[in-house]
Amino acid sequence: MSVTLAAGGAPTARPERAAVEVRLRANTLPVSAADWLELGTGIDEVLIAIAGDPKADLQLRARAVSALGNLSTRPGRAFLEAVVKQKASAKDAGDRLLLRKAALALGWTGGARVPAQLGPLLEHPDPDVRLDVALALGLTRSEEAADILRKHFDLEPAPKVRSQIDRQLRLIEEAAAEAKRPSPATE
Repeated sequence: MSVTLAAGGAPTARPERAAVEVRLRANTLPVSAADWLELGTGIDEVLIAIAGDPKADLQLRARAVSALGNLSTRPGRAFLEAVVKQKASAKDAGDRLLLRKAALALGWTGGARVPAQLGPLLEHPDPDVRLDVALALGLTRSEEAADILRKHFDLEPAPKVRSQIDRQLRLIEEAAAEAKRPSPATE
């Protein structure tokens, strides 16, 4: 285990890959950035190493990709964007799983670029990819994502994907309406 100094000068341990893999294999994954950060600084780098390791178990890699969505770090985001770009036309089922997990993780992290990055994947030949992309776009709660979803709704041939698009559009619209309501303190 390597040790670095935190902002206040206190030593902070960098997590070992084996410990992170144990956590990824657990039935109860950490659900917040704080939970992951308890393992030490540089957790995103360890997750990226696992997610990008073609020799690692596919489910372990997929869980590492998903975990990066909880952290929202610059290296994690760059890795997720690269996965989306590199695996967008993947034929292999494992690569498509990683693509789906990366899309969802980007949806969780949000950001202005996410709808444009994910929107083209609504034309992917795999309906499971399109389903997860629709969900990811909804997670952004952005009007740009809603516009993309609206454009694809009538074009979508798979009923389960159309249903997800409809659901995400309703959630985005509800979030927008809620944001426009005056808060009780301002009434």
